Amino acid sequence: MMVSASPSMVARSSLEEMLDSLRRRDEAEKPKELPPALPSRPTSKARLPSARRSLPNNFNAETLIRSPEWAPSVNKRKERDSGVKRCNNFGVKKTEKDVVESPYVASEEELQSRQKVAKSDWGDSVAYFIMKKLKVWGRGPSGLWESGTIQSTSGDVAFVSLSSGNVIKVPRDELLPANPDVLEGVDDLARLSYLNDPSVLCNLQSRYSQDMIYSKAGPVLIAMNPFKDVQICGDDFVTAYRKKLVDKPHVYAIADAAYNEMMRDDVNQSIIISGESGAGKTETAKIAMQYLAALGGGSCGVEHAILQTNCILEAFGNAKSSRNDNASRFGKLLEIHFSSVGKICGAEIQTLFLEKSRVARLENGERSYHIFYQLCAGAPSMLKERLNLKVASDYKYLSQSGCLEIDGVDDAQKFYMLMEAFAILQICEEDQLQVFSVLAAVLWLGNVSFQVMDDENHVEVLADEAITTASRLMGCSAQELMLALSTHDNAVEDSIDKRLTLQQATDARDALAKFIYVSLFDWLVEQINKSLQVGRCYTGRSISILDIYGFESLKKNNFEQMCTNYANERLQQHFNRHLLKLEQEECELDGVDWTKVDFEDNQECLDLFEKKPFGLLSLLEEESNCPKATDLTLADKFKQHLNGNSCFKAERGRYFSVCHHAGEVLYDTSGFLEKNRDSLSSVTIQLLSSCSSQLLRLFTSKVLKQAQKPTDTSCQMNALDSPKPSVGIKFKAQLFKLMHQLESSTPHFVCCIKPNSKQLPGVYEAELVLQQLRCSGVSEVVRISRSGYPTRMTHQEFAGRYGFLLPKATVAKDPLSVSIAVLQQFSFLPEMYQIGYMKVYLRTGLIAPLEDKRNKVLRGIIGVQKYFRGYWVRRRCHQIKEGTTKLQSNVPGRNAGRKADALRTRRKSSRKISEVKDMPSELEELRRRVLQAEATLERKEEENAELQEQLQQFQTRWSDYEAKMKSMQDVWQKQMASLQVSLSAARKSLTSDNTAGQPGRVDVSSPRYDSEDALSMGSRTPGASTPINGVARETNGTLNAVGNLVKEFDQQRQTFDDEVKALIEVKSGHPDEELRKLKHRFESWKKEYKARLRETKTKTKTKLHKHGHSEEEKRRKKWWVI
Repeated sequence: MMVSASPSMVARSSLEEMLDSLRRRDEAEKPKELPPALPSRPTSKARLPSARRSLPNNFNAETLIRSPEWAPSVNKRKERDSGVKRCNNFGVKKTEKDVVESPYVASEEELQSRQKVAKSDWGDSVAYFIMKKLKVWGRGPSGLWESGTIQSTSGDVAFVSLSSGNVIKVPRDELLPANPDVLEGVDDLARLSYLNDPSVLCNLQSRYSQDMIYSKAGPVLIAMNPFKDVQICGDDFVTAYRKKLVDKPHVYAIADAAYNEMMRDDVNQSIIISGESGAGKTETAKIAMQYLAALGGGSCGVEHAILQTNCILEAFGNAKSSRNDNASRFGKLLEIHFSSVGKICGAEIQTLFLEKSRVARLENGERSYHIFYQLCAGAPSMLKERLNLKVASDYKYLSQSGCLEIDGVDDAQKFYMLMEAFAILQICEEDQLQVFSVLAAVLWLGNVSFQVMDDENHVEVLADEAITTASRLMGCSAQELMLALSTHDNAVEDSIDKRLTLQQATDARDALAKFIYVSLFDWLVEQINKSLQVGRCYTGRSISILDIYGFESLKKNNFEQMCTNYANERLQQHFNRHLLKLEQEECELDGVDWTKVDFEDNQECLDLFEKKPFGLLSLLEEESNCPKATDLTLADKFKQHLNGNSCFKAERGRYFSVCHHAGEVLYDTSGFLEKNRDSLSSVTIQLLSSCSSQLLRLFTSKVLKQAQKPTDTSCQMNALDSPKPSVGIKFKAQLFKLMHQLESSTPHFVCCIKPNSKQLPGVYEAELVLQQLRCSGVSEVVRISRSGYPTRMTHQEFAGRYGFLLPKATVAKDPLSVSIAVLQQFSFLPEMYQIGYMKVYLRTGLIAPLEDKRNKVLRGIIGVQKYFRGYWVRRRCHQIKEGTTKLQSNVPGRNAGRKADALRTRRKSSRKISEVKDMPSELEELRRRVLQAEATLERKEEENAELQEQLQQFQTRWSDYEAKMKSMQDVWQKQMASLQVSLSAARKSLTSDNTAGQPGRVDVSSPRYDSEDALSMGSRTPGASTPINGVARETNGTLNAVGNLVKEFDQQRQTFDDEVKALIEVKSGHPDEELRKLKHRFESWKKEYKARLRETKTKTKTKLHKHGHSEEEKRRKKWWVI
């Protein structure tokens, strides 16, 4: 509801008066034990709510400072000019004019009275705590918070009995109330009755000890790094959170909420993961990606490729630092795109400021990027031989820190996983080989050594294995590489090549190695984006996951740490803006009574970095463009121009300090200018342009394209020495682009906490955790969530959703009156809600009874409608039934009358006319019969075609049967012929034998079989002692038996021939079955015939032996052969 200086103002004022009277009545009728209501909203003074501020459309690095959202307001400038310090709450400290105009800001007298009431209330509470023996928190001698009960008090001192039995003396003003045991380990800090530091720390520690690493702080998820594997992820958990079976804090719940809001509201979402180095941000980002991949997985399989990007980016962008074994040394924003149906259709990765100095310089106990160690440990033997790879300890870039391995990490296995990721992301083997060649060249560059030539410390490169291998891998000659590393192009002295000093040569070598590695990293990101690019399914819906390096404060903080902490300052400001500032500004602009929650505003720290022309980045850029500037002059310029900022502290020499939101950090300007310039000499660029390596030429071409762009700096250097913008300006532009993208999405925050600095499981350092909670602003978020109104609805929405719950007599026309009437109808306490100009503000838990009542009323309405509609349908059905009965009773009579009239008309008509009338029906009948006959004929033709086809198949099969039977007949005939020949031979043999022994005897043939039935007949000569007649009788008996066998053979042969011919001539029946039977009979007869032949053989042999033939004659006339 908009407020203006029109007649509506009068109506609004009367409505406000009604509100005040209602509240005064509620306060008079309220029981004394209830807490006092919040101060009533004044009716005489109000202001129009201004439109919510947002980032301009042309948000960029140049216009950011001028933007009203990011630049300090006019009041802030007046404050700084007048020397008034800004308060650490929303906005700035109000001037007197602002305080008078705004009725919602308490005066100094009101604040003092409130503080007095609070102190008196706490004094009464101490007595109450002593009487009820309730627990309190107090600091022990060790400085840690301990819980106990108050035994007694003495002035400003209280004696607290700890659970261990010890009694400590604690100042009364340092006592803090403790929560009851029933609230120990709650999953949301906002549910704690007392929200103080020891209560929050105790609650988180209780959950951490039970491996419950996720907790809520209002809208923020707190993730504690367990430093061990905790079984809280997997397919079962994904299914549970997808189906809403679990309502516990989890990264899955954050990702699920982001996905549902994207699909419901069609608004891009972002998951911002923050925390210190080693807090577990990278693993948390992986878990969120896994859930989104499971939720939006489709048939294209791009979600699997998205998950594999982690393996590549971690290998090339993560390293072991002094505080984290897998520290991200770059910022990453993964934007996952979804189709209209919620399926993943592609992704895009944006990176931010890779720490290139780690390639050449390492602190003790640190490692360079993981890929170097993985390549040395896991590369196949053929690849090692081709690249001349050695163990990691042989390379100076890797061995300088004294740390080559990470406990529990297998670099060889990681390399194998990297190769699989390359294959899934479709990076071909040729490109992989080039990548590994470039990496090996970087390692060998680190082993290049220099030799001092003269007293001026000029050097030359030693021609050893390192320079030879590096030049071969880069695709250039060793002499060209040696010249590029030991000379430089002096633009002042007519481009005459001059020798470098030892330090200059070392810096040139390291600059070349760092340039190659950073360019390789950027190229890999480009290839990954090409593999994950969105196709035609692009809809503009996306969920971004931000994983960026955390706040760092090391023993020696340099340029990289300053950029890292600056990025964290900007992210903290984004966090404050969405969860703290906008939360309360909306309430203030809508005229809602609000108790402000103070928080650490870091806008002044951001001004220290970004303000023009006297900000850290602007001054650094100015000094970088001057050739004679040094790190010491840079520090002096900082101290000269930045001392007026409260976040800047000047130190001796090259040092200065910055008060960040997470603490004060001491910076050393050593190397600031060189790292910010990030320049390459023209000799080095020419060398890379002439290399045969495609990647190196590609890297150089990008530098040359940037060098062709016009520059407008005041202090110009060699164009090739400064071909691109400085690192600081480039980093600032990338950061602003990142923040602009985050501002255009709905944020979801995950705060990662590092429980201990030793990276040990189960160890909980309370002070470290408390520091991180304070730096991230989690405590303020919880306070706002508790003291605020999380449920907010416009009057139109509220009235449209709950207005029907009011009786008709009390229903008003305008939405504001409806909202007030609904809240009064349910007798809600005044302190549980607020009525704004445009919205209704409800505290936590108040929307539940409204929804419950609404659902009950809706169910009742649906029940009434159900019975009414049933009654109406039954009544209508009864009416239709009655009407149908009446129609049915009248219709037969009318039909009978019509038939009678038609019959009479038909009789009066002449027969010819009737015949003429009947002809069309007869013709129609004939036509129908013709069509039926044609259909029958067509069906018969189809059947005939099918029968012909079957006949043809039968003839084909019969031809096959005939061929088989003919072949069988030929076999039988051959066997019969063989038997006949054998019998003839046997008969002749017997005849000749008898003729020789008994002249005049008739010859009788005997059968002879081939193969296993082979039988031959031989001549037999009877012995001298055997009578001729006996011999003749026995011989005649043998001949008779043989003759019978011959006759049987001829007879069976004729029989089988006849049956085969008959089987061939007859084509009906089952020829296969007859053929099998005939074959079976032949085999049976053959077997029996063989047995009888053997028997005859045995008898004949016995008889011949009986007549005593001589051995010589037996050998000569042996006629039976097996």
